[in-house]
Amino acid sequence: MKRYVLLMFLVSFLVSGLYSKEKWEVGIHYSYWSFNVAKSFFEDSFTPDFEDYDPDKGSLGFNSDGNNYGIEIRFFPGGKKGSFSIGISYERNYFNLDFSGEYNDINDDGNPYEASASGSLELAPHSFNISIRWELWPGSSIHPFIGIGLGAGLLNGTVQYQTETITYVPGNTEVEVTDEEMTLKEFLEELEDDGDGFPLSFFPIIHIHLGVRGEITQNLYLLAEMSVYDGIMFRGGIAYRF
Repeated sequence: MKRYVLLMFLVSFLVSGLYSKEKWEVGIHYSYWSFNVAKSFFEDSFTPDFEDYDPDKGSLGFNSDGNNYGIEIRFFPGGKKGSFSIGISYERNYFNLDFSGEYNDINDDGNPYEASASGSLELAPHSFNISIRWELWPGSSIHPFIGIGLGAGLLNGTVQYQTETITYVPGNTEVEVTDEEMTLKEFLEELEDDGDGFPLSFFPIIHIHLGVRGEITQNLYLLAEMSVYDGIMFRGGIAYRF
């Protein structure tokens, strides 16, 4: 994977020699976001098949977040004063989804019991993204921009969950605990066996962004943006035009 990344950027730098100055830009960025835009999908499709917990009796609560860092190269056909650009980036993404729930009920023997469940889904896909962007008032040293991009990554990750059942029988308290961990691939295979498989063999990424950039010295820029990147994301970065 790393060799493909290096090759992509090497080819881009070689091709840049065919064009005039200040049409290319290379940058790095870091992002943090809430994964809530896609959370409803996980609530519906990624609930583990618990042996000792019934999600219909105690619905699970979900919480999600993540971060990302990457490197990007962009081409501006119109040069430094041009508005339109197209970019290719390599991204290292981290997604985390935590879930938990609990309820009280009475078993078939008439004994009251308390059931609880918790766990997490962690994704760490590498991805390649392509995006188009428009600078608004590009002649100004500080100006806004808008853009949209698409990408795809491998479904790498782990799923782990625990359940605990406390049953109150006459004169005694019984505690039963289960703990399980598996790779995301194994988990998706279980869902497929149950008829709830993930419809794609890769992790899709949609990136819609609105931001502002400022030239801090000649051809060196700071960027800040808020965007939808499979969730609400805040990103900061630095870029150099050549």
